[in-house]
Amino acid sequence: MGDIYELVLSMDIRADITDDELAELRWHVGVGPRPERLPFGTDNYLDAYPLGDPNDPDCEWETAEPEPAFAQRGAAWKVGGALVAELVRREQPDGWSLTVRQELHPDAFYQLRTLLAWLGRSSLNAHAAGIEFFVGHLRFYESVEIAPLILLDGRIRVPSAVESHTPHWVGA
Repeated sequence: MGDIYELVLSMDIRADITDDELAELRWHVGVGPRPERLPFGTDNYLDAYPLGDPNDPDCEWETAEPEPAFAQRGAAWKVGGALVAELVRREQPDGWSLTVRQELHPDAFYQLRTLLAWLGRSSLNAHAAGIEFFVGHLRFYESVEIAPLILLDGRIRVPSAVESHTPHWVGA
């Protein structure tokens, strides 16, 4: 399948995130178990599959399990290089540092938008009014053009490639 994007993200997160939020973030980065509750809402857009005839009113549906967004490790399949994700505690300023390089299919863009919305609100620079911060990029694997991820006023600007694949998404 050729619909693969490279996601690169590097940012700092405030120390005052809740334990539930930290647990979900650790799970997405691949350094913790899946928590019982996913407070970011990354499980809101899971695919459901009919177990039988979907036109039958008694048809049962199976919902996919949520997957961590940034847990891939090792050699990249399409973009070259290595897939990584690191979440480390920082002391000055107090909080967390997150760095991610992953391959994503557009099917994961709903989850990505949900994560970017939370990360924007929770970033150290969320309240730096009117100042733009480059926090990463999204790139189609065959392209040299990147779509920058820009943090401004607590929101990470979503690239048009993500918006076009997630037209009905309602963000924060």
